[in-house]
Amino acid sequence: MRISTKLAAPLLLFSLAAGAGQEPTVALATPLSEGSTPIPDHEKSGQETTYAFGAGWAQLPRWMGASRQKNFAVPYININWRDRVEFSTNNGLIADLIHAGPWHGGLVGTMMWGRSYNDLGSLSNRIPTLNNTLQAGAYLEYALTKEFNVGVRLRHDIQGTGAAYGDIYANLDLPSPGLIEHSLRIASEAMNRAAMRRYFGISPATAAALGTSPYEPKGGYSQLSLSYDAFVPTSQSTGVALSAGYSRLSGRAADSPLVRDFGSPNQRSFMAAFVYHF
Repeated sequence: MRISTKLAAPLLLFSLAAGAGQEPTVALATPLSEGSTPIPDHEKSGQETTYAFGAGWAQLPRWMGASRQKNFAVPYININWRDRVEFSTNNGLIADLIHAGPWHGGLVGTMMWGRSYNDLGSLSNRIPTLNNTLQAGAYLEYALTKEFNVGVRLRHDIQGTGAAYGDIYANLDLPSPGLIEHSLRIASEAMNRAAMRRYFGISPATAAALGTSPYEPKGGYSQLSLSYDAFVPTSQSTGVALSAGYSRLSGRAADSPLVRDFGSPNQRSFMAAFVYHF
């Protein structure tokens, strides 16, 4: 199977990241073998480079921990070179430097959503906005069978925030009804202290504006996520890519007053795009 980029769900570049940042990472992130919205294998045989372009619609939490959603149009891009290097709006940049039998591993580049003034709504004048951040990292993955693989991924913001993230995940390619290709991914994510405080911390000034207590969490476990990805062909060269995700914020992330009093630990995401591939 092609570089299955199932690793992402905090990462759709437009990221379903998200979930939390799942990651929403559009989840721009998953390894060459991580998996998401696959393009049919029979269309790719013998090709060194494959391309897929399209447009669609996404629904993500307004900010990490928000209870309300936002809807917006998204581009869909997937460029795959020999199952070794992939760039996509769903999974970011992935370079498989190992590519040895059941082992895959290498470099990843992703983006994590921040929170804009418009995203914050009634909280816009009470909690700070956050810029989107680019991340670089590495992953290692092992295929237990042709359909099932497990892996670990580490990422670090490259824009001076000091935030770092790590997740372990498992991907399962489901039996295909006809030409439909689909898969499931489950992942567990943790953050360091800088990341936890960036998204879930509350300074004394912000606490006063919100009428709550300051919150300065340490690093630790942050969320568990489940995602479903599918590609439904509509012709030899076109199809519909679908992705749906659910994340449950846990630990110190869920204990934040931002989530407990002004948001929700339940994070949902959805993306659908019409795609032309060649």
